[in-house]
Amino acid sequence: MRSGQGAPWRVIYIARGEAQASQIESLLSEAGFLCDCKQPQGAYAEDIEIKALESEAEEARLYLMEQGL
Repeated sequence: MRSGQGAPWRVIYIARGEAQASQIESLLSEAGFLCDCKQPQGAYAEDIEIKALESEAEEARLYLMEQGL
């Protein structure tokens, strides 16, 4: 799920490839977290940042850890 610009985002995970990024984005969305995926400039081709809203970042990161990521 993606929201408008201007929201304060925090990187909570670096995915290794589009398949993993899509899986993580689905997990977070199903759990009710707003998230965004973006490949940072200058990064390896397979690195994709998973971002959550600043206000939900810690909880979203803990959720991913509980899911084994």
